[in-house]
Amino acid sequence: MSEPQIVFENIVKRFGDTVAVETMNFSIGQGEFLAIMGSSGCGKTTTLRMLAGLETPSEGEIRLNGKRINELSPSHRDTPLVWQSLALFPFLNVRENVEFGLKMRGVEAGERSKRAMEWLSRMEIDEFAERAIDQLSGGQRQRVALARALVTEPPVLLLDEPLSALDANLVVRMQGVLSKLQKELGITFVYVTHSQSEAFAMADRVVIMSQGRIEQIGTPREVFRQPSTRFVAEFVGSNNILSGKVTTASAQDLVIETRIGPVLAQPSGDEQY
Repeated sequence: MSEPQIVFENIVKRFGDTVAVETMNFSIGQGEFLAIMGSSGCGKTTTLRMLAGLETPSEGEIRLNGKRINELSPSHRDTPLVWQSLALFPFLNVRENVEFGLKMRGVEAGERSKRAMEWLSRMEIDEFAERAIDQLSGGQRQRVALARALVTEPPVLLLDEPLSALDANLVVRMQGVLSKLQKELGITFVYVTHSQSEAFAMADRVVIMSQGRIEQIGTPREVFRQPSTRFVAEFVGSNNILSGKVTTASAQDLVIETRIGPVLAQPSGDEQY
């Protein structure tokens, strides 16, 4: 069996005496849409920045397609990052913003323009190609940022809370755009968010983090229906949490004695509900 596309092995990240990420181990498959979520300060953005090459792990190894990339510069990883702020260049128009990555790679001007226009057309904003960035709406800027990241046809796209500044209706529309793009292109998406609705609507798997540690990794259904820790249960929704003692256990059922009486439950991993 081949190695997953991305592997985090025993990753630790410290800032001075502060441990931002603690002994992280997980992998991401080719073409997977993985969401990393948690409250502010949980380490999710630091994790994304280590994958992008903007932070270096204090311990452990990150591998991309089987190759260690800890010391590799961002420009040599081919893992573009769509920022929360979008980070578009105000001194370049829409088309020039999309062309920028191709220009840095030495692509000839005519080919740059052609490919940029193809992506602007795909994003349904080609009519704005010569406009200044400050003449665009929030949703249009979001599409420019995506086109700029995808025009180089990277194998992995990183997204750091890209929808957080948009209004609710536009967020739903952009979720559809992102999901459709990811499926059409077969590109691996690593998406950081604090929004449960965004992660559960789009991701194949979700990583829940707290205080620099991974609490649970699973499909949205698994995380919602079978939270593995109290933190996850409280984080993903309004769950009834009862303390008790297991008095009877079998392959099919558990009987747990609680303060409100016995509760019948099923062992974790059983998908019968």
